[in-house]
Amino acid sequence: MDKPDNDRDDAMAVERTLSGEREAFAVLVRRYQGPVYRLMLRFSRDEHEACEMAQDAFVRAYERLASYDQRRRFFTWLYTLALNLARDRARRVAREPLYRQDLDMTLADPGRDPLASLEAARLLDALRDLSPKYAEALALRYIEDMPLDAVAETLGVSMSGAKMRVHRALHMLRELYGKEGKQ
Repeated sequence: MDKPDNDRDDAMAVERTLSGEREAFAVLVRRYQGPVYRLMLRFSRDEHEACEMAQDAFVRAYERLASYDQRRRFFTWLYTLALNLARDRARRVAREPLYRQDLDMTLADPGRDPLASLEAARLLDALRDLSPKYAEALALRYIEDMPLDAVAETLGVSMSGAKMRVHRALHMLRELYGKEGKQ
């Protein structure tokens, strides 16, 4: 996800923000609003709530920007912060079944193949059935396209721990997804 140019640009935007240029933070919001929103959507299942949660994540990041360690990638720091917010929310809210409106929204996109949309909805529902530590590892690796070292850093585990989580999550997802297809 992060590239060296992004890392330099992010560091400059953080410095400018910390020196009083509040508009500089908008660069970071524009760059990372998609991944943060997608993370929140995986936890909330509701577009409006996901937007609010993403906004909360950026507000919290702005408020805590002085604590950001510039030796780390900004995106990893931001994503970890957002992930912690999402986990807090998940602990407060009971699991809910996939809503019909979620499927309707997915199928209503005119640019998508309906069969692919249905498969994506089934896959997302199966991902939601995994325990959070495995779902997070898979989402970071394959949805956010993070390298394994960034997955490890974001989740606070070793590189081998990240590899193991991704491997186990893929195995669990294959079992869940395979079972759904046989019903």
